[in-house]
Amino acid sequence: MRKSVLILSLATVAAFSASWSIGPDGLSGWPGLPCSDVLETGLLRAGMSIELMDTDNGSILRIPMKASWGVKDNIEVGAVIPVIPVDSPYEGSVIGDIVLSGGWLYEKARGGTALKLTGKLTLPTGEKYRDNGAEIALGGVSSTTFMDFRLSMSAEYALNGGRNPFDGAVTDVMYFTAGGSSFVTPDILLYAGMNGSTSSTFKVGAGAQYLLKDYLAIDGGTNIGLNDFENFEIYAGVSWTGHGY
Repeated sequence: MRKSVLILSLATVAAFSASWSIGPDGLSGWPGLPCSDVLETGLLRAGMSIELMDTDNGSILRIPMKASWGVKDNIEVGAVIPVIPVDSPYEGSVIGDIVLSGGWLYEKARGGTALKLTGKLTLPTGEKYRDNGAEIALGGVSSTTFMDFRLSMSAEYALNGGRNPFDGAVTDVMYFTAGGSSFVTPDILLYAGMNGSTSSTFKVGAGAQYLLKDYLAIDGGTNIGLNDFENFEIYAGVSWTGHGY
């Protein structure tokens, strides 16, 4: 009886529960893997992570500060402020590019399949070459569930203006991600994915998340860069969720 209840709980959580973490652009998801969930109205999630990246020219230590908020039914907004205390390759500013984002749950079908439309604005507050610079992007992310495994895929089309978006040198780029997540217990989730862009960036990674309490989760993992600059990255983070905001 207990085993049956556990199996039912795993399937239910995988299909309908929102991520306990915050995705790469401040919306629901996991580090490097966005998902189609949106926070419930009045739900606030805040978190931070420590990311150590090894590059061909030295190490970069990033501490992204993230927040996501369920504004109203099917709509969430998010923000990411990256603090970069160690920057060996560029010796740049302590603040990276600030990201403001929004997501709208456009459609949700039975069985946990959903489509979320997303928008993103990146402010050129970071360092030249290290950070992307001014950018506006529109896209979508779709997730679907098979038993206790969840597949998520996303794509974004972006216009990039670099450090000075008003000088007319605007380029376009496509971003994409694909990956999956699965609960191994009601409190432990594993995820893996790959992400890249048409500007020749590509990486693969995997991680795990543990729900310490109903409102507090920790996660950690690693990414391997397959381009010519980023080699290896490890990270660990924590996220807190509060109600009534």
